[in-house]
Amino acid sequence: MATATSAGVNYSVPPNVNGSGASNNHGAAAKVGTVTTLLDNVAISKDNTGVFGSTVVDGNDTDKAISAGSIAHNHVKPISQKITTEIAGQVSSVLSNTANDPTQLRSINKRESFKSAGTATAIRAGYFNLYTGRFSPAPTPVTETPGTDTAAAPTRSAPGDLVFRTGAKLPVRNVDYSAKTG
Repeated sequence: MATATSAGVNYSVPPNVNGSGASNNHGAAAKVGTVTTLLDNVAISKDNTGVFGSTVVDGNDTDKAISAGSIAHNHVKPISQKITTEIAGQVSSVLSNTANDPTQLRSINKRESFKSAGTATAIRAGYFNLYTGRFSPAPTPVTETPGTDTAAAPTRSAPGDLVFRTGAKLPVRNVDYSAKTG
């Protein structure tokens, strides 16, 4: 992040770091002319010659909010409902309405997939040597999906069933909720 003067021109080096010419035992100022014992003369430049502060890097461990957008984007307005018209430099109307969009709602927190190191599968296949404590070949990591849990994935047309006890040994499960239409 560049530091700007009162005229809006960026310093090439912020005035509070060693490369600026300032020292830590007295003050620093730009364009003071002759260096005195009270102030150090700090050079200024309109060119930003480096990166300062936190810098967002588009690397292997970062994901963009919108794939076509920029990863480090400075918004002029706050990101909020009914105000935001662009996200990450891309035109977007996703926050233009404050009403709930049924297609975007998720009702139940459920596990849709899980990752396994494949250790048990490799042991069952005989890839583990008890004497050396090593696998040959190494286990293959696997991503598994347990399938669709209909109770955890209700829809507007089939929002679920009503299950209740009547005093009998088994609960009664014969009432389907009607579809949500509004």
